[in-house]
Amino acid sequence: MLTLRLIRREARIAWPVAAVLALLAVLLTAIPLSWPPRFDRLAAGTFADRVSRAQLERPLVSAATVAVPRSWLPPARPGTLDRDLDRIGEGLRAAGGPRTAAAFGRSRAAVTTNAGFPAGPGAPTATDLPQKLSLVHAQPATGDTPVEYVEGRAPAQPEDRAADRAGSSEPIEVAVSEATRDRFGMAVGRRFDLIGGGMSVPVILVGVFRTDHGADRLWRRNPMLVVPVVLTERVGQVLYGEMLTSAGGMELAANRGAGLAVDWELPVALDRSGPTATPAGLAGLRSDLAGLRSAPLEKLCGSGACELAGRPVEVIDVTEQLGREADAFAGQRRRTEQLQGFALAGLLAVVVATALAAARLGNRRRAGAFALQLTRGAGLSGIAGRLLAEAAVAVGAGAAAGWAAGRALAPPGAALGSPVPVLVAAVLVWCAPAAVLLASAGRARPVPRSRRLVLEALVVLLAAGGLVALRTRGAYAGSGIDPQLALAPVLLALVVVGALVRLLPPLLLGATRWARRSRGLVPLVALARAGTRSGAAALALLVLVLALGYGVYGGLVPRTLGDGQTQLADWHTGGAPAALVGPKARLTGELPPTPTAPLRVTVTGATGDLVSQDDGTGYEGVRLVGLDAAALGSANPSSPLARALSATGLDARVRPVGNDNAVPVLTALADPGLAARFPDGGFDLSALGMDHALVHVVGALPEEALRDPVLGPVLGDGRRSGPLLVFTGPSAERLPAQHRMPSAVLFYPAAGGPPPDPVALRSALAPRLSPGGNAGPPAEFRDRAGELRALRTDGLARSAQLAFRITTVLGLLLGLGAFALDLLLSATERARTTSYLRTLGIGGRAVLGLHLLQLVPLVLAAALGGTALGLLLPAALGPGLRLGAITGGPFEPAVHIDWTITAALGVALAVLMTATAVLEAAIARRRGLGAVLRLGEAL
Repeated sequence: MLTLRLIRREARIAWPVAAVLALLAVLLTAIPLSWPPRFDRLAAGTFADRVSRAQLERPLVSAATVAVPRSWLPPARPGTLDRDLDRIGEGLRAAGGPRTAAAFGRSRAAVTTNAGFPAGPGAPTATDLPQKLSLVHAQPATGDTPVEYVEGRAPAQPEDRAADRAGSSEPIEVAVSEATRDRFGMAVGRRFDLIGGGMSVPVILVGVFRTDHGADRLWRRNPMLVVPVVLTERVGQVLYGEMLTSAGGMELAANRGAGLAVDWELPVALDRSGPTATPAGLAGLRSDLAGLRSAPLEKLCGSGACELAGRPVEVIDVTEQLGREADAFAGQRRRTEQLQGFALAGLLAVVVATALAAARLGNRRRAGAFALQLTRGAGLSGIAGRLLAEAAVAVGAGAAAGWAAGRALAPPGAALGSPVPVLVAAVLVWCAPAAVLLASAGRARPVPRSRRLVLEALVVLLAAGGLVALRTRGAYAGSGIDPQLALAPVLLALVVVGALVRLLPPLLLGATRWARRSRGLVPLVALARAGTRSGAAALALLVLVLALGYGVYGGLVPRTLGDGQTQLADWHTGGAPAALVGPKARLTGELPPTPTAPLRVTVTGATGDLVSQDDGTGYEGVRLVGLDAAALGSANPSSPLARALSATGLDARVRPVGNDNAVPVLTALADPGLAARFPDGGFDLSALGMDHALVHVVGALPEEALRDPVLGPVLGDGRRSGPLLVFTGPSAERLPAQHRMPSAVLFYPAAGGPPPDPVALRSALAPRLSPGGNAGPPAEFRDRAGELRALRTDGLARSAQLAFRITTVLGLLLGLGAFALDLLLSATERARTTSYLRTLGIGGRAVLGLHLLQLVPLVLAAALGGTALGLLLPAALGPGLRLGAITGGPFEPAVHIDWTITAALGVALAVLMTATAVLEAAIARRRGLGAVLRLGEAL
């Protein structure tokens, strides 16, 4: 029967272990509960930034319709067009659901009439080509810069706005760009008619605007407002242009027979702190977008009639790319959560192992009391139940404190993380003291050799089976902690520890035999003691191997992610400090001088279709890349693609064939798959913008050449799936300029010169970056520093790096704590040995050496085993922990070990070992033999 005195005595002995269990409960509660809402906040900001960047290039949500004129309909009432546009735009914003309604801003509508031929005395006659012009009205949006006029003024609302098609001939005021004025030969004040397609619309030019500054969104949306283009029709080539007018002018044009083509753009602005980027939020967003795409016409048009400027609307086509952005982000978020779950599972495994080490120390300290209670008739189950009750108080108090800390660390108002991993780890920590007691009850009897072999073989088989299943399964389909992935490192650690426990005794036995032949006593005693303790230190060895293994891998992940981001930044800029990327038509001609980057390499991108001359096999959408290998080799001597092209002699002149030598034969290097199937093969090449040509494949591209970043601006971030041909010299010059395929100009500094200034380069290339230059989308300026800065601010990658850094530090501290607990567990035995040896006359230095030599085998084994486990994990886990889904790009980033962190882990372990040895040596100076030995005890 327990007395109050016994309870107090056991409480005094057990409180250190209870404090350790409470601290572990705080860690295993606070971190899993507070990290998910923090990650959700980072993910929300990242998703919002990605959406904002994406809609700078193209609208993510848009709608379009056509209002066909009807001769029997009455004229449109003044002011109805803008009201109708706003009403339908608001219907589009609200049609999907509450999530899209909150994310969409005020719609921006643009109305374009059908094109008509200019006629009348004032019609432009500056070109011999047939001409067509159409009217454009664009609603201004908040934050848009106004149109700047260099001559005249902006079009005003017409006075006779109620005039019908057959009534008043008041002209509609219009304005044009400088390029349109010069190409058509217009002048302010000139009046003419637009006729054709059932319309007759008089117009008068009242203003000329600039397109190199201001209203950038309008120019991107309506490129023919900027500069006219020549299109090929059945009748031949026709010069097309657009003119800007007011809403009243557009209503008047509709009354006079013009058809109206309308498109709405819905700007997307996501909440940076809301639940939009969570799995549930992303699923809800995709559901709302599906509802928007399938919304009936009546819902889109709102309460009023479905018409525009009095003309009926029969259908509204909704197009959205936001769902694709959400899907891509959801995949990256899922992989990031798996990485974070792996880091968290590793920390929880170290926490549980540390709890077992603490429980082992506590049970050792109370072994005498437990033995006395057992001799007095107490049952082992009763003692285990009392340990569970004691641990429940400590773990419960720690869990409550951890919950409070998690609530304080989480963003205000955010929901805490899932309690499932907390409950699992808390139950294991709670059961640790009782489990250790029950496991050590029958330790007096040695474990049969056969049973030990069976257990070790079972662990090896489980680890091997888990790895095979993990590599066969591939990526985890769920989110959060992957149980199979979380257990694999623990099983591997058990295998490593089992191997170390098997290897340590024979190695230490051999070292002890060597020490017997030496003259010193300290090495013999120290190695003998280490050999005796090697089996008992298995638990401490497991904790250290786990902590060091996760630490090595935890340093590997941030380093690999950082290197992957650098690789992707190089891929975006072609490996050059800066690049100008866009359609080739915008990159041709004389570029302005760039003194800080005088070396330039032009990379042309195109697509075409190939047909083999050997067996008629056809390939569609083949990627064609052309560049000057000599210029690339001069600007970047380390380029593997330049070396591969120069080695094959592809700079030879193009060889014509055919009856009249009209078909050129281009030489190229192909990707390994195509080159292996058709070595020295010939192909018929057909490509948009290019006459018929033949291609002779003279070799295969090496693997390092396929990864050369010079191909990045042309091939993009997606993984290449089809054939690839690379040309140089005269063959590269034959590649066409295709409007939809990007090309690039790469800028390099002179050899030995300073790096170019991105601001100066952007300023020098400004004319190419604005829509006012050539036709087509504007070029994009990329600099390596800016690309890398944008990648490093990505919240998903930052969260993964932060998670591994935090868990690495905490895991190392827990591992060192478990090592300290194991040292405390064996302190009594070491004290007996030290005191006995001091009575034999050994000095203080010998005592210090004794303590160090006793600890060195365990520390070395833990360092080697933990490092081996950390280095083995990337290869062992295989596709389960691929980082390419987080960094992006077409290639998986190469795994790089962070040797700084690995060395720091070893140094921390060595420092703890040295500090322990020095402390125990200092204590031993004041301790006599009688302090540790009792009458009747043997050493």
